[in-house]
Amino acid sequence: MIYKKLLEIQRKNITVEKDGTNPHFRSTYVTLNEVLEKIKKPLNDAGIVIIQTPELDGLATILCDTEDDTFIKSIVPYTGATDMQKLGGAITYARRYSLLAMLGLEDEDDDGNTASKPAKKTPSISEAVRGVGDMTKEDIDSLEF
Repeated sequence: MIYKKLLEIQRKNITVEKDGTNPHFRSTYVTLNEVLEKIKKPLNDAGIVIIQTPELDGLATILCDTEDDTFIKSIVPYTGATDMQKLGGAITYARRYSLLAMLGLEDEDDDGNTASKPAKKTPSISEAVRGVGDMTKEDIDSLEF
């Protein structure tokens, strides 16, 4: 079963490093080459093949167990692909992030740390109405409707 094999691969605690740089956003990211370099051998050693194919509704990523033909599949839509260059970028992005998500991989510098911090409490509308006299400009600006 593919799930047992994927569990064994996840137990290896494979970590990918942010090896690409985006000067426009002054950020780093994990490249597709880094992802494939880290996962292809462990997957292939377990008898799992990676198949990524462009389809009409998005990029399909299939991880298939070659011993019993069980598989898992993910489709990532092409978002913002209005010309061939953007489509190429969308395909590369989808290839990279579908594999990261399907295999539960983490990068070396977990951007999730920021996302996992407790969210600033946003007052509900009823709280805002009740305490309107006590609210600061920041409280009012943070209201979600």
